[in-house]
Amino acid sequence: MHTSDLNAPRTRLLELYRILESAAATTGHISMRDMKKRLDERLGLGEYDRRTMYEDLCLLDAITNLSVAYDKRLRVHNVALKENLTKQELQIVVNAILSARFDSEIESGSLAHKLYALSGYKKAPGLAPSAVGRVKLGAGEDTLDKLAFIQNAIEKKRKIMFDYRKYTLNKKFEVVRAGCLVSPYKILWQNDMLYLVGNFEGNSFAHYRLERICNLRIMKEKRKPVDDIVGVGKPFDEAEYLRLAVGLSRGERTRVVIRFQSAALNDVLDSLGKDVRLSPEGNSGFTLDDKVLLNKKFIRWVLGFGASAEVLEPKTLREEVAAVIKEAGKVYDDVHHECTGNMR
Repeated sequence: MHTSDLNAPRTRLLELYRILESAAATTGHISMRDMKKRLDERLGLGEYDRRTMYEDLCLLDAITNLSVAYDKRLRVHNVALKENLTKQELQIVVNAILSARFDSEIESGSLAHKLYALSGYKKAPGLAPSAVGRVKLGAGEDTLDKLAFIQNAIEKKRKIMFDYRKYTLNKKFEVVRAGCLVSPYKILWQNDMLYLVGNFEGNSFAHYRLERICNLRIMKEKRKPVDDIVGVGKPFDEAEYLRLAVGLSRGERTRVVIRFQSAALNDVLDSLGKDVRLSPEGNSGFTLDDKVLLNKKFIRWVLGFGASAEVLEPKTLREEVAAVIKEAGKVYDDVHHECTGNMR
């Protein structure tokens, strides 16, 4: 992407939506050149490459009340109004806006309210950010129905029951746990996926991929109060939960100390967020000293840095990482022998 407005993708999308909406109400079509010209006049984007524009048009066609289709013969995009967005569809758009990285939360909220107004709803629901990344609905999935179902249970503060499934080697879903009784609290978005956050057992949170949930039922039983988990009067901190959960897998909240080389800084911040506790380590690195949800995915994340990361604490994690590296070395042991043999 080569635009001069990379830090405001939501502003660009909203302006492009308005341009397309105007075209739908007048001529019913608009050329790529006209779209670029109008966006440049409104936002001063300068160069707006075709790939980015195509992705924006596809996104707006998928998640708004506009139908956008390219006419090869006339070389224009035909634009028409679809039926109004449902509240569930609109919530997806709003969460995508709120969750995108942006300097101003106030501006994000303003854009979200404007979207509700454009869609004909008088009042927008609570707009606390509840997502990180864009949503992937999944082909053939009844995601919107499940989203509405779970949101209904959350509003009624009732437990839900469902079956949970995972992929098999033939790339088909198979139920691995039936009759999960869960107290639902939030729907979060991470790494292009929707997750239900709730309580399954004990006094801790668990999360479930929405696409893997099936056979949903709302129960008469009231859900466990969130105060029982986070403490009386404390809200569920979504940003903190996402920051702790690398890859969103279950795990124990554990303090870790890891030494990284400087080149890994941006990747660490991208994964754990800017609030993670870091300290400089000489001129060539830094140390992470914070609590994370310790699980297999976190270990794989650390291993992905190769020699650029060294686990210092806890000792058990250091030993586990070392054992994995040692086993990986055995897999390629024949390569080592071939290399040493050729050197003789």
